[in-house]
Amino acid sequence: MSARPQIDRRALVSRHDPLLTGKDDAILSVGNGSIAVGVDRTGTQTFPGGQGFSGGTALADGQGLGAETRINTLAEWGWHTMPGDPPETWESLLRPYASPRGTASYMDLPGGTEDPGPGAAWFRENPHKVSLLRFALVNRTSGEIPSAAEITDAAQHLELWSGTIRSRFRYRGRACTVTTSADPERAAIALELDTPGLELALTFPYGTTDWDRAASWDRPAAHTTRVEADRVRRRMDDLSYDVVVRGAATEQTGTHEVRLRRPPAAGAPGSDGTQGSSRTPGTSSTPGPSGPLAVVLELIPHEVPPLSMPVPSLPVPSLPAERGRGSSSAAASVRERSSRFWAAHWESTGALDLSRTDDPRAHELERRAVLSRYIQRVHAAGTLPPAETGLLSNSWRGKFHLEMHWWHAAHFALWGDGASLRRSLGFYTSALPVARETARRQGCRGARWPKQVGPDLQESPSDIGPFLLWQQPHPIHLAELLHRADPVAATDPALAEIVEQSALCLVDLLRPDGDRFGLGGPLIGAQERHVTDRAHLQDPAFELAYVAWALRIADDWRRRRGARDAGELTTIARRIHSPLRADGVLSTFRESPSMVRSDHPSHLLSYGMVPPTGTIPAASASAALDDALEDWDWDSTWGWDYPALAMTAARLGRPRTAVDALLMPTVKNRCDAAGHFPQRPGLPAYLPANGGTLIALALMAAGWADGPNAPGLPTAWGARHEGLTPLPGPMASI
Repeated sequence: MSARPQIDRRALVSRHDPLLTGKDDAILSVGNGSIAVGVDRTGTQTFPGGQGFSGGTALADGQGLGAETRINTLAEWGWHTMPGDPPETWESLLRPYASPRGTASYMDLPGGTEDPGPGAAWFRENPHKVSLLRFALVNRTSGEIPSAAEITDAAQHLELWSGTIRSRFRYRGRACTVTTSADPERAAIALELDTPGLELALTFPYGTTDWDRAASWDRPAAHTTRVEADRVRRRMDDLSYDVVVRGAATEQTGTHEVRLRRPPAAGAPGSDGTQGSSRTPGTSSTPGPSGPLAVVLELIPHEVPPLSMPVPSLPVPSLPAERGRGSSSAAASVRERSSRFWAAHWESTGALDLSRTDDPRAHELERRAVLSRYIQRVHAAGTLPPAETGLLSNSWRGKFHLEMHWWHAAHFALWGDGASLRRSLGFYTSALPVARETARRQGCRGARWPKQVGPDLQESPSDIGPFLLWQQPHPIHLAELLHRADPVAATDPALAEIVEQSALCLVDLLRPDGDRFGLGGPLIGAQERHVTDRAHLQDPAFELAYVAWALRIADDWRRRRGARDAGELTTIARRIHSPLRADGVLSTFRESPSMVRSDHPSHLLSYGMVPPTGTIPAASASAALDDALEDWDWDSTWGWDYPALAMTAARLGRPRTAVDALLMPTVKNRCDAAGHFPQRPGLPAYLPANGGTLIALALMAAGWADGPNAPGLPTAWGARHEGLTPLPGPMASI
């Protein structure tokens, strides 16, 4: 990056600050990649049923909370498993399949998701991520949440440069303000409130096995909440954690409700900030002193999956202790640390400025880039690969999908934040013993990576996921991107081991076919069609191209470390079938079945996400792109499909097509005011679309190694970029 950047970073970022009102459906959030909170238009979690401000019901014990979707407090360590043993053992759900290597065992789901059976259902549902708390405004006197009519003139501003949400509204005609921020390293949320007539209350839910929810409020006897001085101690079966409250006096006012009040005046009982109290649920509570309140809620995990614990990358100072009436040092400290972190983040990482043109498409792409970078750093920069909805809401019960990890994380290396990519790559080292055992069961050396998994590392039963292949080269691809962005970080021997073990398994998954190699079965391509044919499917085009490229990259890693077997993987890659059909057409499969024009047009990834390797002529890739654009069921696609189209167009030097694809006006490609890509009811966000947008824009702007500048952006736009790493370029033909 130049010592004197030409781009005004603050102006670039700030012109895309979300400014929302009560009419907007979008949800803003703050967080640090390991923990995040979504807030309603009051800057709190008062109305989790949505922005319609449904309310007015007593808060005690979580009654009347509505349907929680995006308004949660989620941490990557916040996992819960329902008590009791599973109806069947995990191993009993393995099914034998014939493979070129002999009989191989796969975690199958013969009845499909509609009829999984009790054992498979249990392992699909457990563990699940749980919302750890809710912080809501309540009337100081009655303890009830406000009604819709009582909250007016709501306006909210996410200041991206500081990572701070400032919310303004009126309660019964009186002006209120709430400032919400998150510590960049600690699991700490700061709330600074000036809300006349309103106090803050915490409530605590139980876990749920619902696919898209993170909280259940109808099982109060199944978990415990106990106040001890400034700590709220929580126990939920196999999950336990504390919430340390700084800046407020605590009073337990319900089984799972804790009221937070302004500290008493100096010298009064409890003014040392260490006193908590409780009363019998259902009895009256005396309002505390009136006035502004500045509080920090810090979550301290105790019994959680070891794999999910965050590893701080920055010094983590202690937060100031709260002492006396009106003290706000802890909340101010969190807000100031957030501001310093985000300012440094925006200044030191990549930037794309498209402001030299008045084309509204350029402004929209720039907006999507800025907001996607914020969202990914808040929701997807932890030690574990994220869920597809990040830490905003649950999807697939919060489990992560490794075929999406490239879409979630590759952009970090391309946009100058290699540390965030490196952090999540540690997952593969932790999962290596289990992945080796999976490879052994399938007759392979090395490590076989799962599709859907939680921190217990037990692959979820599915009739699709365990048969996917394209997650297998991802660690090689991600490691290579990190190497290009930060060669020092990529010298870690643990990373080289992950590359090697991934490659060994890829080699053994190849199917001998005369003097060539193919793939499958059993297998399901990235398009996720032809599910019932998984036992016999062979040679999906994208996977052929991706495996051949990844083996050559893994060979480069062998050469760099001076391995004696360097060159062997390239020799094998030369023998892998071309992805093209016999007539030279790029389709979803090399031979059969015929292409189904729905879901993912994944064959285009073989000339886009995968750099050209000489096996697919540009003319064939261009014809395949035009064919898909002319006739595809776009309603069945997903958010990452549009960046995939744009990458293919950029590799072909077709900037107009790349821009049109990335902004295609379809239901799955809408970017809301907060920067999220809603996909369907129950899936209100989709981080692979955000990550994919950033990857595509990096390719469109910075191009590839030894390639042209801005191959995917119109020349007339005068695009400027700083700190972007070019993607891998074409390889010599094999």
